[in-house]
Amino acid sequence: MVAEPIRQAHDKTEEKLLKHYRHKQILLRIISAAVILASGLVIGAGGTILLVKQRVIWIGHKHKDAADITKEMSEKYGLNQQQTKQVAEIFNKAFEQRKLDDEEMDKKRDADTQIIIAEMNDVLTPGQFERWNKDFQIMKEKYKNRFKQSDKK
Repeated sequence: MVAEPIRQAHDKTEEKLLKHYRHKQILLRIISAAVILASGLVIGAGGTILLVKQRVIWIGHKHKDAADITKEMSEKYGLNQQQTKQVAEIFNKAFEQRKLDDEEMDKKRDADTQIIIAEMNDVLTPGQFERWNKDFQIMKEKYKNRFKQSDKK
């Protein structure tokens, strides 16, 4: 009979310990779940930023011409009037050359495009060629627009 109350006390103590460990176990599971959730959010946000970063149109980057660059250099490096004039001439010449190079490259692209169109016309049936040419012209316009927009930045 004396052993019965001792055993009941022991069972109550053991039961309290089990409840205590269950609470700790549940708390650890909740903390682990929160850490996993936070990690997933961070990884997802980082991946999204990497994907979207290239598709965002950045506003606020004004295209600089030779006069803007000359003015910035004059202020930054403390150029005198003669140096400013020489720098302006250098950049004006460089910008003019780039414009000529761009026009020459456009002509070369157009010539290459005509060659591709002629070769595809020889390979495809008239129906296929008509559909392909329509898609090709759309793609060409998208490329030209993208190219012109990147030049303005």
